[in-house]
Amino acid sequence: MLKRLDHVSIGVLDIDKARELFCEVLGGEILPDAGESGDFDWMTFLLGGKKVEVVTPHVAGEGGVGSYLAKYGEGFHHLSCAVENLIEAREYFESKELRILGYNEDSPSFKHFYLHPKDTFGALIQVFEESEETLRDAGPPV
Repeated sequence: MLKRLDHVSIGVLDIDKARELFCEVLGGEILPDAGESGDFDWMTFLLGGKKVEVVTPHVAGEGGVGSYLAKYGEGFHHLSCAVENLIEAREYFESKELRILGYNEDSPSFKHFYLHPKDTFGALIQVFEESEETLRDAGPPV
């Protein structure tokens, strides 16, 4: 069902300190896939040939990322995996009795949902529909 693992996401309170760690200390390379989405910012790095994302809230304790960090602290946030067809993936996971969170098929550039962490051993898993844009943002093939 899953086409590929796109990235691992880490929740942080200070994106500049995260950039320093992942680039200057660990030798990562900043990728162009970065930006702002409602109540949080994200930045991605190529690290050891794999894509790592950091997410940070605009306001500590607010929004999805802010609430998550307030509850669990900094660290692992989610895995992100590509699928060919989001609707088919949703139907498949629901048939396996996995709960779906944040279903968004209306975005022209990033259609996605999450699998409930209570159904996936505590790991929040993002499932998104592959597109030319997501492949471009994936970084160079390894």
